[in-house]
Amino acid sequence: MIAFVRGRLDGPADTDEVPIRTDAGRLVVRMYAQPGDLSPGDAVIAARATVPIGVVDEERAAMLGRWAAGSPDPAGPLGLASTPVILLPDPSLETVATSGADRAGRGPEMARLPASTPGLGLELLAATSLGAEVIVLNEAEGRHVDLVRILGGRAVVALAFHDAASADRWFDGAELDADIPIPTAAAGWLSEVSTLGLESTHQLVLVDPTGALDATAVGDDISTPIRVAAAAGILAGRIAAGNRRWRTALEP
Repeated sequence: MIAFVRGRLDGPADTDEVPIRTDAGRLVVRMYAQPGDLSPGDAVIAARATVPIGVVDEERAAMLGRWAAGSPDPAGPLGLASTPVILLPDPSLETVATSGADRAGRGPEMARLPASTPGLGLELLAATSLGAEVIVLNEAEGRHVDLVRILGGRAVVALAFHDAASADRWFDGAELDADIPIPTAAAGWLSEVSTLGLESTHQLVLVDPTGALDATAVGDDISTPIRVAAAAGILAGRIAAGNRRWRTALEP
């Protein structure tokens, strides 16, 4: 469950952690997005949630951005409510990823955001409130795994790197867990990924990317990043379809 905390920025916003003054005292929150034109004294809002890290539950707080005092919460206590967010480091692979999501999710509503968007957390919440069932975050960084998880979403990482070392560097910015689809037709890549030890924190999921690859007609020479993006889209689509079923079941 997410608690939204209002306050005023109590220092510069161009650092990894920033203080805000709240009615309950001073709170230090992490920045997971570009600060934009935030200045000390601005009215802001943060999201605070308890998330599992290994076998321990810990509290994390994320700065969301400027928010008028007295305005209602930007979302309910479930936040993104398990909405899958495809973290796509390479935006050139967006078409492949969205094709997979569209096919596996049976035409889910999709939103696309650049990771450089100021107030990114608020934009993610706004996208779901407008009906997005899958969100694609272009030029994503490892730290965005944590933002998505704090906001109650499913982080689906398109681990589209040509070598394991680059993937390892990308995850340096993430503390929380993500879903990492591994395409079934890339056995060599699975072998490389296994050397990183990601399975100790993240969920590695074998996914057949064929459907997305057929739909986008990428040709015969299919690189591993393309296969990974296709697998990420298919996994996100499956999650979206599952979300649709349980949400329908809860309707009166």
